[in-house]
Amino acid sequence: MNPSSISTSPGFAQCDEEYSAAELAALWRRNRQTLVSDLERHHRTVKGWPAHFKIELTNYCNLACPMCPHAKMKRAVGYMKPELFRKIIDEAAPFLEFAYLHHLGESLFHGRIGDFIRYGRSRGVGMGLSTNATYLDQRKGRVLLESGLDFLVISMDGATPDTYERIRVGGDFATTVHNVREFFALKRQLPNHTTVVVQLIVIEENRHEIEQFAKDWEGQVMIKTARDWAGQVQLGKAYKRPPQLTSPCRLLWSELTILWDGTVVPCANVFEKQNVLGNFSQQSLNDIWNGPPMRKLRDAHLHNEVSDIPICATCPRHELDAADFVAIDQLTQRLRNYVRTDLTPRAGLS
Repeated sequence: MNPSSISTSPGFAQCDEEYSAAELAALWRRNRQTLVSDLERHHRTVKGWPAHFKIELTNYCNLACPMCPHAKMKRAVGYMKPELFRKIIDEAAPFLEFAYLHHLGESLFHGRIGDFIRYGRSRGVGMGLSTNATYLDQRKGRVLLESGLDFLVISMDGATPDTYERIRVGGDFATTVHNVREFFALKRQLPNHTTVVVQLIVIEENRHEIEQFAKDWEGQVMIKTARDWAGQVQLGKAYKRPPQLTSPCRLLWSELTILWDGTVVPCANVFEKQNVLGNFSQQSLNDIWNGPPMRKLRDAHLHNEVSDIPICATCPRHELDAADFVAIDQLTQRLRNYVRTDLTPRAGLS
């Protein structure tokens, strides 16, 4: 991927509001400036609106991977209803810039995923997705490409059958490689603007295969550092946690994570119904974004008093780079993070 190719987000293209691409970009930038100001001025009630969502279409997954907490999950498994998805997007647009349509599940199992992507794109929201590709057949591949998906991460995590099947437990290496090769062939045939990367999340079991993996998928590779989900997943002795910050976590001033039933939690490290901020099924975005639970959580971060808060207590937190956040829209930020310059593992929440 060439960095020059991501200077303008394709997410601008299909907004059905009254905004031109330039107007929408300016509106987003002003919103990001407001969010930065809200954080820097220690506002518990935020005037800006969330720029990024993580929307869980389903928490069903067909694999069991050692770096994922899915096996520990106790909440009910289900699928997001289309009317709930539309409500979420409608209330967040036009300020919402980008949404990942995954969290603790394999989103390709949702039968309406193409409709969801098209709807988000119609409201000007950039759409991203991560998949394990075990069920990325020709039909589903065509749905993703024709729906206008902006960004697809294919998580493989191994260059050989033995390594892959020890990490992606329940998957078949040959089948998944075939699916991915066929998807790239289909991508070359169909008109689309989807950026695709094949990803290896580095853990002890696959570290020795980084170079081979990069050669196998040359030009479209992301080598990513495993994360421990704020201390909820054990990653082995070689894993080194990021340094602990005392500053407030920027995520509370910039984004939300929405579970399949509409439950809203603060960030991508929360996979159970903990630190619940509200529910889109019964509440508005404003009720949630500036409601008592969120204001209380922001206040705890501002005073560095999170020792009794699940997840936050064990999370190193995420620092705000104010100038970068304001300058670069959310989709471009994520695309930029996946530009391959070397094989040094890079961190990331999604």
